[in-house]
Amino acid sequence: MFGNIKTIAIVGVVGFVAYSMFYSSKSEQTADLGQVLDRTEFAINQYQEYLEANSIAEASDEQVDEFTGYLAQVMNSDPRFYDEPLGMEVLSDAKFSGFVDPNANGTRDSSEGEIFTIEIDEANNRLIATDTTGQSAGLRFSGAGFLAGALIGNLISRQRSAGITASSFNNRSVTPRNSYSAPRSARSGGLRAGK
Repeated sequence: MFGNIKTIAIVGVVGFVAYSMFYSSKSEQTADLGQVLDRTEFAINQYQEYLEANSIAEASDEQVDEFTGYLAQVMNSDPRFYDEPLGMEVLSDAKFSGFVDPNANGTRDSSEGEIFTIEIDEANNRLIATDTTGQSAGLRFSGAGFLAGALIGNLISRQRSAGITASSFNNRSVTPRNSYSAPRSARSGGLRAGK
């Protein structure tokens, strides 16, 4: 009996090691947070211009949903920085969640995992993008103009309703955008040059 348990234990350990070696060699793709920030900045600026051109001083929840769809289009624009289509959803606390959307239906299905999040840090006048490993990158803006728009106003209002204060992000460790380097598992494909 002891011999059978010992054999089962050895087979189990060998199987675990083989499984770990096989699957650890297949690395998951990571999002390029620099591209996430660049594309988010671009989308916000474009959408804010649209709101201003239509004399909209306060963005409605429907317009935030419309922006979220537009942000997904920008995230998927060429050159692509992620191998599969990406979907975007805005959460009740104004955090944007980017997820793998292989069927490209724009709706997050139960099998479609989150790849990154985007948050607005009002007190420090920046956007923060975070990937699934916990790595964060931030894009800071000079002056308060960026936070003065109708879209950002709606999002900050959502944050307040969810209990997120202006100082909630003060202790976050964030790599500045100009110092951020994408991990090897991230696909390159810049939007900045194409703006």
